[in-house]
Amino acid sequence: MLLLIGADCNNLESSIAKRFGHAHYFIMFNTETNIFEAFENIDEGHNHYSLHDFLDKGVEAVIVGNVGPHAFEILNTPKSKVYLARKMSVQEAIDKFVKGEIKQLTEPTAKKSIGHGHSDDQKH
Repeated sequence: MLLLIGADCNNLESSIAKRFGHAHYFIMFNTETNIFEAFENIDEGHNHYSLHDFLDKGVEAVIVGNVGPHAFEILNTPKSKVYLARKMSVQEAIDKFVKGEIKQLTEPTAKKSIGHGHSDDQKH
């Protein structure tokens, strides 16, 4: 299974990013091979275009520290689910995910998206 994790750095010892869309890196981890790739988050316009690319590669689970409504809407699909992991390393989150020890989210953890500049991104 392919996991996608928002991280502060580009390795498995990195901390989970506090806000998924603002992560410095996205780590894609294959639970069958234990191989990972790190991708710098270069989404300057904060449109989350790269998230569609990860889903197209087959990502089935996304691990976040927090997630806003825009990213959550993109990531929570019939083929991919979002999970919450706070105050731990990427490796710890992967281990807990594999053991079924982290919670699946049914809604975003943040009420509004930050950095979009669109009034319709805010929930009232």
